[in-house]
Amino acid sequence: MHIRHSFGSVHHVKVYDQEHFLGFLSLTVEEPKPHENFDWVGQIRGSDYLVWGLNYKKVRFEFSQGESVYVVVRSGGRAVPVNQ
Repeated sequence: MHIRHSFGSVHHVKVYDQEHFLGFLSLTVEEPKPHENFDWVGQIRGSDYLVWGLNYKKVRFEFSQGESVYVVVRSGGRAVPVNQ
């Protein structure tokens, strides 16, 4: 679940829903809030998560470096990593 990142970095990721390719998103990697137990959280740039109906869905992000991470997309386009 670890990705190569720096906080504030922007990534173009492929999005998969149950192995079905949905398309690409831009994602900003952010530092989690102190009470959150994550290494990182993501913020989807733009409103693609609404168009695709990703709110509260578990999907897989594939980063350009080849890393895959399952996330739940929360309201406002916040992407939170989850354990498989």
